[in-house]
Amino acid sequence: MIISVERILLDLQERVLALTDRVDDLSRQVDQLKAAAQKQAENQPEERKTTQRSPKIKGSLSKDQVVAAVKAALASKIPAQNIRKGKRSDGSGIVISKGSHKIKLCLRASGYYGQADVSSRMLYTGFSTLSKKAIESAGQLNYNFFVFAINTSDVPHQAKIEFFIFDQKEFKRLLQEKTPSGRNAMYYFYFGKTVDGHFIDDREKNRKVVIDRAHGNWDQLIQYYQQL
Repeated sequence: MIISVERILLDLQERVLALTDRVDDLSRQVDQLKAAAQKQAENQPEERKTTQRSPKIKGSLSKDQVVAAVKAALASKIPAQNIRKGKRSDGSGIVISKGSHKIKLCLRASGYYGQADVSSRMLYTGFSTLSKKAIESAGQLNYNFFVFAINTSDVPHQAKIEFFIFDQKEFKRLLQEKTPSGRNAMYYFYFGKTVDGHFIDDREKNRKVVIDRAHGNWDQLIQYYQQL
């Protein structure tokens, strides 16, 4: 049986994309662990810093899990076949199509750290990172929406994913609360739920960055899709 060159190239492209997704997932997990260790060290009294072990993230997510959860969340308004994992040329993430139009979603997924791990004011906290280069090019945001997913369950195969969805205007406002770090100009996002029932970015210790409106707010994305 003769296999066409086009079929071989397509198979190779799919394999490369899958490996790229895996590398991205592993890189994010490393960033999350580093950020958690730093955050915990900041929260611990000085005499405990040398003996305290780094917390372990619980309920890590794969990109396939998150894409499936996004499709489920939007199922009543957007056909599943219109939602796919983005290719490298799309900036990865998720792409939602409607005719010739595309909506690009930046996607970050995280497990969670519990209240005893990193912050007494948080019931759970997720950890995500984004570089300035990934967020924007030539002063323009690279995505229409920025979506952060946090699995708050550590039960295998029973993910409980909380979503935070920002349009461009809201995400720019959030970035104004932050300062990028390091030579790669990385932004850190510690989204989670407080003990008093609010959703905040716990990265900014000197103030309370409330993100209640972003929690589970798929309506703005659906409205954007319907207006295309």
